[in-house]
Amino acid sequence: MVLSSVAVAKEDGKKVDQEIREVIEAFRLSIIEKDEETFNDLFYDKSIPWISVVADKRTGSLPSQSGVRPGSYVQFISWIVSTEEKLEEKFWDIEILTDSDIASVHFKYSFHIGDYKSNWGDEAWHLLKTVDGWKISSVVYSVTANPEPRPKKSS
Repeated sequence: MVLSSVAVAKEDGKKVDQEIREVIEAFRLSIIEKDEETFNDLFYDKSIPWISVVADKRTGSLPSQSGVRPGSYVQFISWIVSTEEKLEEKFWDIEILTDSDIASVHFKYSFHIGDYKSNWGDEAWHLLKTVDGWKISSVVYSVTANPEPRPKKSS
């Protein structure tokens, strides 16, 4: 059986899509499992952009650069592994654009501390294909903080 170039391209596209979804799942599981080594291995290098955008709660807009907060995945995973609390980031509406060498991933997320939904928003990653597989080369995300305070732990 001879596959047409369109059929081969579709199969390659499915494979690439699955590989990228595996990166997303590894990201998610490494937070739950507090697996710093796996998490760190998902990134191209330590200097990648990791930027959050927090809109002004009163106006829903950014009145200044004060709402743009650079950080790093190293700081993020260090916090994750340092807390004893159950943490999880959930993803949905995942969209992947790729030419099989680079990719852009956009999705909705929510971040949970125990049963408390702490914040949510949109998240966008850029990835690149390396000899070691797909690596995240940038992370940008919006943050809407839960206006309801986190319930106090009962003793």
